[in-house]
Amino acid sequence: MRRRFTQTEVYYLNTLPAVERASMDRITYSKEFQVRCMAQYLRGNGPTSIFASAGLDPKIMGGKRIERAIARWKADPKIMLEAQTLANKSDSGQRDLLVITQAMTIKWLEKKVMDLQKQLHLLESHAMNCSLPNSNSKEGLVSMA
Repeated sequence: MRRRFTQTEVYYLNTLPAVERASMDRITYSKEFQVRCMAQYLRGNGPTSIFASAGLDPKIMGGKRIERAIARWKADPKIMLEAQTLANKSDSGQRDLLVITQAMTIKWLEKKVMDLQKQLHLLESHAMNCSLPNSNSKEGLVSMA
């Protein structure tokens, strides 16, 4: 039986560009990460180090989960074709990896913006539901800091 992720781990995993979504039971990796991971694997990098470099700590992920992901992606002809193409590019290989990394960073930043917008909305809703003291009263406002 596989180990479940904690709430904290799920939150952390969902902030990573390599992760499309995570729950306590499952993790879905982004397509970009799958291809980049397999390209690095084809170049001889180890699965654990590839995952670690993407922020996917092997202590959180577990070795078996990493092995299964690699095995699944190896068996997927579409992923492997894209990975092989990326791995074989000699002149533009580093540039392509940089572009993929930047795209994943943008995706991560978009996730963070959405998360912050949700938090802001919740705070605004909470503020609307709370009765704030009148500015003319002697009590004043309590600092939210």
